[in-house]
Amino acid sequence: MDPHCNRAARALLSVLTLTAACGGGTTSNNPPGGNANFTATIDGQGWTSSTLATQAVISNNATFTLVGANAGASPTAMSLTMYYIGAPGTYPLGVGGTVPGGIATLTAGVSGWSTPLSGAAGTVTISSVSTTRIAGTFSYNATPFLAGSAGNRAVTNGQFDLPVTGTGTLTVPANLGSKFGGTLGANPWNAATVVTVSHPSSGTMTIGASNVDYNINVIVSGFTGVATYTLGTGVARQVTVTRVTGGTLTWGGSNALSGGTITVTSYNTSRVQGTYNITLQPGIAFPGPGPLTLTGSFDVGLP
Repeated sequence: MDPHCNRAARALLSVLTLTAACGGGTTSNNPPGGNANFTATIDGQGWTSSTLATQAVISNNATFTLVGANAGASPTAMSLTMYYIGAPGTYPLGVGGTVPGGIATLTAGVSGWSTPLSGAAGTVTISSVSTTRIAGTFSYNATPFLAGSAGNRAVTNGQFDLPVTGTGTLTVPANLGSKFGGTLGANPWNAATVVTVSHPSSGTMTIGASNVDYNINVIVSGFTGVATYTLGTGVARQVTVTRVTGGTLTWGGSNALSGGTITVTSYNTSRVQGTYNITLQPGIAFPGPGPLTLTGSFDVGLP
């Protein structure tokens, strides 16, 4: 189980216990900090979180955890865990703790579903955010993450407007939160996890980006800052793509297997940003069926 899902499941379990203990009775609409609203439609059925089971907590680096459960003997609980939400905007759901956005989780009894780390399982749009209140809308598709959970769940029309507790701030350090996405072949692609393997100041920029379907590894040697770097030029400048679902396939690698350019448009000690336009040939091991094109952009925090 993904550790982020595991933490969310524990939080939801405590909410379910509280809601069941309250017996599903009528609750006040005036919690400390102001009115609380947390609602959605789950598989076509309306869901409203009980006031006593609803909370929003801020922690370090503008990370928010929203949890709630509907009233009744067998409540359904929901959580949204969102990273680097320092300002209003639209963020992806189905990403891990290195990418601005978050993970949504549902539990009902012993069953549980969460947004897969696809980078594109849904969205959350933050309309207002502060250390005392957060409001927005959301929708997502969730897949089973607990044994015995049947089918997928579709959540639409999600809304929240909640008072915030906790001691965190909206400040996000300049080197935290990374994005890597665009098109892979003819299809949109968004990384759920982005890591910097080597800092560009070493003379080599190495970035890893992945989701549940593909892993991308970028190596650019001879790094000097803002410039256009041509792949497959006899130096260690290469990109490798590995498909990890539906059977392993690879594209790219050293020399002629990687073609195209990576353009760095901004670089400092905290971040590197740029674009890419790449064509990869089938890899040596588990070769893919013909060339693969990648286009898009990156905005990566540096350790």
